[in-house]
Amino acid sequence: MTEEYNELEELEYHRPWEHETSFNDVLADTISKAPYLLISLGIHLVIALLIAGLAFLRPQVSEAPTIEMAAEPPPPEVEEEEEPEEEIIEEPIEEPVLQEAEMEEEMETLEETGDPDFDADSPFDSESWNNAVGLGGGAGGKYGGRGGRGGKRGNATEKAVAAALKWLHDHQSADGFWDADEFMYEDKYPDKPASDGPGSPVNDTGLSGLSLLAFMGHGNTMSNGEYKEDVKKGINWLKKNQLENGLLGDEVGNATLYNHSIATMALGEAYYFSNRSPLLRKNIKKAIAVVNNSRNPYGVWRYQLEANGDNDTSITGWMVFALKTASDGKIPVDKAVWNDCEAWFESMTLPATGRTGYSFGDGAGPGSRSSRPRGYEFKFPAEKSESLTAVALLCRIFMTDTSKVKRWKDHPNYAMMNKQANLIANTLPEWDAEGGSCDFYYWYYGTFALNQWGGPAWKKWKKAIETTLIDNQRMENEKDNFYGSWDPVGPWGEEGGRVYTTSIGALILEVYYRYGKVLGAR
Repeated sequence: MTEEYNELEELEYHRPWEHETSFNDVLADTISKAPYLLISLGIHLVIALLIAGLAFLRPQVSEAPTIEMAAEPPPPEVEEEEEPEEEIIEEPIEEPVLQEAEMEEEMETLEETGDPDFDADSPFDSESWNNAVGLGGGAGGKYGGRGGRGGKRGNATEKAVAAALKWLHDHQSADGFWDADEFMYEDKYPDKPASDGPGSPVNDTGLSGLSLLAFMGHGNTMSNGEYKEDVKKGINWLKKNQLENGLLGDEVGNATLYNHSIATMALGEAYYFSNRSPLLRKNIKKAIAVVNNSRNPYGVWRYQLEANGDNDTSITGWMVFALKTASDGKIPVDKAVWNDCEAWFESMTLPATGRTGYSFGDGAGPGSRSSRPRGYEFKFPAEKSESLTAVALLCRIFMTDTSKVKRWKDHPNYAMMNKQANLIANTLPEWDAEGGSCDFYYWYYGTFALNQWGGPAWKKWKKAIETTLIDNQRMENEKDNFYGSWDPVGPWGEEGGRVYTTSIGALILEVYYRYGKVLGAR
């Protein structure tokens, strides 16, 4: 009964699926029958844990070398940054003395330390410079291989230049300029006769410019050369004495623009050889603005700061080279000026002879002779000089478009220029103070023009100018106050004095290396 009751109870109170075998029952049954499965599961669990542990540890090991690799790159980066810093630091050393205006300089696009893309040594490379408007080409580049190289009488000419520069060095004022009428107060030998030959004090600025050009023509810059301190002091003085309107020096009548143009040339060369230092950029730009503003529209220059229609050949020659020097330093220059200057020279030149005149006016015109200071018209007759013809020829040479002209015979004005060269070569330098043939101004332009032109004309002139200057330089006693100078004879001797003749005499004998050949010698 009991068994029967139990069976009924199970049927009566339990649903059929409750008697089906469950997963747990099967698992328990299986485990009971196969205990080795537990062992296997345990082993797999341990292995899984070990693998998980290794996976957890592996990123820590791989991160360490990543951190070490990130620390290695900084040394090369520091080296790359240091190199440009060294270049930037070197260039401003060019002009360390120009301190008085450093805070006033305008900030422009170029670095404060100079133009890093501008190579001031390039003029000494034979492959450098041959632009479209002249001043280029040939060995030595635009500004030649400056210093220490003479002509056929090389040793004699260099000795003469060295002595002249020494005299100029000894007679520079403490302020940095050359005093036209009081330079003798700088004499170094008080027990010897004082040097004489004063000039007019209104010409201090122009004479300082000429003296600076003589030093720079021999390779001295504001940072290099035996006389670099003289150049620094002189350029500093020009800067200090530049007026707010850009004029270098004061307004002193007819001498004003002569002074300004020559001083602008000096400032332009200093700027060029300083790698276009910003310490000079503002000054040269303001000086060139004066040059531009004083030129007559479609014409050239005379004495006035404001254009009034008057023009003359003499002042135009200096202005052409002031603009040329600025252009070499990449100061913008209107190229139309060259065409206007050429038109002026053509209008003042006699077609039959090639002689270029001074200006228009009473008794003037094409082929007219150069002016003379009052009282010197007969002592140094203009007929003994071809100075204005030399001015025109030299300017035409340096205004040549060298992209189109490869030899002088290809020049569109060759026939006229050849007449001018021959006219100059037939009026050779001669030291004859009594006969009135001394003219340093003429000798300067004639020497540079014929040196560029070359040929027989230059050979004749070269011999004459070397003899004239070397034989008449004051070289009697190295320990006196005249040694190295030239006496201030000639039509402009009283105006310029001994500083004038000595500085321009040195420049003349530097012709062999001061400028490179525009087209090369013929």
